[in-house]
Amino acid sequence: MQTKTLFSLENSPIPLLIIEEKGKIITSSKVINTFFEHRSDVQINSIHDLLGDLTLNFKNKIKNKEQFSEVYEVISKDGSLRWIKLSLFPIVTDKNLFQICFHDISREKLKYDLDQKAKKIAKIGSWSVNLIENSLYWSEETKAIHEVPNNFIPDLETGINFYKEGKSRDLIIEAVSECIESGQGYDLELVIITAKGNEKWVRAIGNAERLNGKTIGFSGVFQDIDEAKRQRGEYDELNDRLRAAVDSANVGVWDFNIIENTLFWDERMYDLYGVNKAAFEGVYDAWERTIHPDDKEKAAFEVEQAIKGKMELDTEFRIIKQDGTIAYIHAEAKVFHNKKGEPYRLIGANTDVTRIKRRDDRLRKLLNVTEKQNQRLLDFTNIVSHNLRSNSSNISMLSGMLNSNLPADRQKKFIEMIQTSSERLDETIVQLNEIVKIQATDSREINQINVKQIFNKVLDSINGLVLESSARIHLKVDDNLKVNAVKPYLTSVFMNLLTNSIKYRKPNKQLKIEIKAKALPNQTVISFIDNGIGIDLNKNGSKIFGMYKTFHNNKDAKGIGLFITKNHMEAMDGKIQVESKLNEGSIFHLYFSKDI
Repeated sequence: MQTKTLFSLENSPIPLLIIEEKGKIITSSKVINTFFEHRSDVQINSIHDLLGDLTLNFKNKIKNKEQFSEVYEVISKDGSLRWIKLSLFPIVTDKNLFQICFHDISREKLKYDLDQKAKKIAKIGSWSVNLIENSLYWSEETKAIHEVPNNFIPDLETGINFYKEGKSRDLIIEAVSECIESGQGYDLELVIITAKGNEKWVRAIGNAERLNGKTIGFSGVFQDIDEAKRQRGEYDELNDRLRAAVDSANVGVWDFNIIENTLFWDERMYDLYGVNKAAFEGVYDAWERTIHPDDKEKAAFEVEQAIKGKMELDTEFRIIKQDGTIAYIHAEAKVFHNKKGEPYRLIGANTDVTRIKRRDDRLRKLLNVTEKQNQRLLDFTNIVSHNLRSNSSNISMLSGMLNSNLPADRQKKFIEMIQTSSERLDETIVQLNEIVKIQATDSREINQINVKQIFNKVLDSINGLVLESSARIHLKVDDNLKVNAVKPYLTSVFMNLLTNSIKYRKPNKQLKIEIKAKALPNQTVISFIDNGIGIDLNKNGSKIFGMYKTFHNNKDAKGIGLFITKNHMEAMDGKIQVESKLNEGSIFHLYFSKDI
């Protein structure tokens, strides 16, 4: 058994010795002479032959008959320094024998020394724990971090007590215990309270040193990360605030790689666009497909101009979500260039401004309506003043003439004229009262009204007129078509347009009236088309919807129908437009908004 052990030891590639308590070498590996730079024929009998005067310190420690490790500094034959690590432990089968292994750690030591300057700049210190001797070593930088003097001698308990009581101390105790029991290393960011009472963030890294399956010590580095940690904390806090602001503002962030055509969206972007994340392709075309057809060309052009550096990307466009709803998006972005000055990334943010846009549109419409109402009020005042004064003056004049001594036939004529003026005055008052009602319309009266039902009611009310005129009327409107309107106003508009077509038909040609409907993204258009005598728009286009404006010598023309029709449409948040040529007919387009 002993022969086999000696054979194994002698052929070991590691410098090994078995010695007795007084230092006599019992056996050694063959490489021992080479390791200590002795000739192969030199007989080495004791540890003193290898370590010289250093053996005195060694012999004092061996008396304890406990394992230990120590580093010795020796001078090589070429005059350079060598650092040799000696590890000793008793042989269990014989308490008077000890095994020693040697390691040349010169390269590691040199590297370690070179690292010290960098560590000092980075505020990195080192430490080591010898469990055999129950000792703790701190480098100068580690002491500086703890704010203790250079002659301070720490122990394991003292070192642990520097950690702030609570979470930090609990974590380091748990990590050290695990390191001792299983050899598991650790890397922790913790808080210490320095000797001067300052609270400081540190990074503690530890790794175990094990021999024969047991931890005989552990060492590591200790770094002052207080400044970086606090800056990172401020950054994280700022970032949290920014994220909270972005979330509350309903802002989505995106990043487009121009060269690779890859598009990244954060979670908020998918919510803004109503897009399923799993179905999103992550390319430019995928974004472009979400844009409203009417805005796609404009949005693409502005992105292209921004990439070319011709303008900043700060725009608005509409998108169509997967559920069909339309949203308004405000987009801002910045172009990033590579070292060659070529654009390669476009990073930006999107905001859903639908509510703001619609509120602004409503406000703008309200301002427009108010402006128009003010103008109508002025027109109304002038008309009232003129018409009422004309009729009342005429009645007053005629009444005065009746007091004269006139023949009976002349008096009868004046009475007839007074009656006619009274009727005109009453008619004017009725018309003006109708206009006042329009101005006072509340938008809450607007509802979804079935177009065909209203049209059929109008036809029933003028069936005699239609029959008498032999008009052919074709209604090309879906049975379920509805528009946002006020029911009496819609009836009045249809009535006025139909009766006007009949009134201004060509004398020797059959009247044809066609009513069509067309759905646009934000509005519905209903068109009345006839083949009547038409209107000269070059001459009368600017006043066609004016009050008391007539363009033909028709005895029934009063110049009030189209004026009231226009007022009705505007009161319903719509509009009316006309196309016409003299002797070729007219087309009146009615535009109804889809937003109530």
